[in-house]
Amino acid sequence: MRPTVVLDKSFLQGSKAVTIYEMAKSHRLLMSDALFYELISDPKGRALCFAKFPKKENPVDLIGDPGGLLRREVQTHTPCGKPSDHCENIHFQFNATLLRDDYQLPPDMAATVLEHTEELRSDVASYLDTVRLTPTFFPDILKGNDASRAIARQEAERAVAEETDNLLSFYRLLNSPPGEPSLPPADIVTCDWALFRWLQVKLLFALDVYCRYSGKLPEPLSTKVYERLEHDVLDAQYLILGLLEGAFATREKKLQRWWRLLSPMGALHD
Repeated sequence: MRPTVVLDKSFLQGSKAVTIYEMAKSHRLLMSDALFYELISDPKGRALCFAKFPKKENPVDLIGDPGGLLRREVQTHTPCGKPSDHCENIHFQFNATLLRDDYQLPPDMAATVLEHTEELRSDVASYLDTVRLTPTFFPDILKGNDASRAIARQEAERAVAEETDNLLSFYRLLNSPPGEPSLPPADIVTCDWALFRWLQVKLLFALDVYCRYSGKLPEPLSTKVYERLEHDVLDAQYLILGLLEGAFATREKKLQRWWRLLSPMGALHD
């Protein structure tokens, strides 16, 4: 059985075709909804990226986004397992027309992209709510000079990675939306749960944004800032899936650093 690995867009963009071909021989490549969405909605880079996959049936295994795994855990009160345990059981090949620069999305796919875009906007709004709570979690993160701030940030990231009790204390404050099943009790949630990894990653990204803008998000958000937040949300999905799978391929330095904090024994392909 070949080992699995979750791909992100930065790895696919930054790798030569031969690298992806060789990896596909030794690993099962996992393509998430987030990666497919990023590729299919990028007219400039789509053809180049899809051309790197082997021209065969099922060149990758398709996995969903973390949201589906979170819902599974809330419904069952059991850990979801690896994303590869929930691959789409279908036979497919990527359409050769995806390699053409003039490719136009068919109506059904365009509708799916629009739906995913709406979900992404909702995720950005939730993300911003967590960013605004950052000083509650880390009240001293912006105190002092640049050197002391850097040390405080390193310590905050370490705390998110290692101080499980504090993380679960925050988890206990969360509630399901009205009418939805109750969250699993904190005393059964461990690092192999999607809920646990989701909370860790969400806090790390919120901390990153809060420090990036020195605690003051631009108001109103410019298009450039908003697009960067969207990129963060998609990167967060990649990282969560990689952590649950235990293997991740990324060229993003920030994600590599957090991976080494959150999964020092995991397989990182960079």
